[in-house]
Amino acid sequence: MPFGRLLWAGIPVILVVGAIAAVTYGKTHKETIIRVIQTPLELDEVRVKIEKPPPPPLAGSFLSLTGIGDHEVASEGFTLKRSMDVRVYAMGEGTGGQMHDYGLILDADTRETVWEMDLQATEHAGGATKNRQVDEVISLEAGSYLVYYVSDDSHSWSDWNDSKPHHPEAWGITLLTPDGVARGDAVGPYVPASDPAIVALLTGIRDDENRSQKFSLDEETKIHVYAIGEGSFGEMHDFAWIENAETGRAVWEMTYNTSEHAGGGDKNRLFNGTIVLPAGEYVLRFRSDGSHSLEDWNVTPPTDPFSYGVTLKKVGG
Repeated sequence: MPFGRLLWAGIPVILVVGAIAAVTYGKTHKETIIRVIQTPLELDEVRVKIEKPPPPPLAGSFLSLTGIGDHEVASEGFTLKRSMDVRVYAMGEGTGGQMHDYGLILDADTRETVWEMDLQATEHAGGATKNRQVDEVISLEAGSYLVYYVSDDSHSWSDWNDSKPHHPEAWGITLLTPDGVARGDAVGPYVPASDPAIVALLTGIRDDENRSQKFSLDEETKIHVYAIGEGSFGEMHDFAWIENAETGRAVWEMTYNTSEHAGGGDKNRLFNGTIVLPAGEYVLRFRSDGSHSLEDWNVTPPTDPFSYGVTLKKVGG
């Protein structure tokens, strides 16, 4: 009677099999698939649901994005009712001077990065050398924040390609109170509110899109433009522009030279600036090519991936 050895959701299991010809094992982020081939004509599939591990047992935690798999972008927000210190415990992958799986915190209103997992500030998390962790306390002002965790296409909780860290269930980012005491009176959920200053919005852009939105201005207006797209070798591939609705002529366009690095892969580009538009009718447009977008990033996504596209806001509005 032959014996087979499998990993059942990461746990060694010894199988005693009678008249079985072969056993094969496959794994995806969502489930483990064990195929037991009894004869060349028969195939049974036993699907075992893989649940994400619970947050690490850390007292005082109020936000946790853990159990992150390959090629994921996870996000959750929170609101501080008053200024307070926050303990950040994050674990990820880093080599060659940069992080590949990492966490970051953005100001929900300005989209400015207030904290990012920097390889130089991390320490070894056990297992493979590239397993890195950081445990530090930062000070945040009252306001709303967005927490992101970004992973590349290999070495994560769903499929380690090298030795896993000492605490694999904590792969991701967790926010806590420094003293481990719950602060329900100071920390609350993030509820996005409609912003009356927004005059046009095209975000969540996916592959092969050509989207537009009309807007009008009653008087000369200063507009803050926040646009994230894709560009390389001096040319833009995913980009925004504004047309005069009457003439169809572009009055502003996102170019490679007027944009800057948006975080993540080198081709992520950001325009974050102010323009002035006369009173009139306009059309905001965004065009994307067939790859690298919110639908499927083919390199590390930008720092603010869910704003991929363009947002126009009145300055002081």
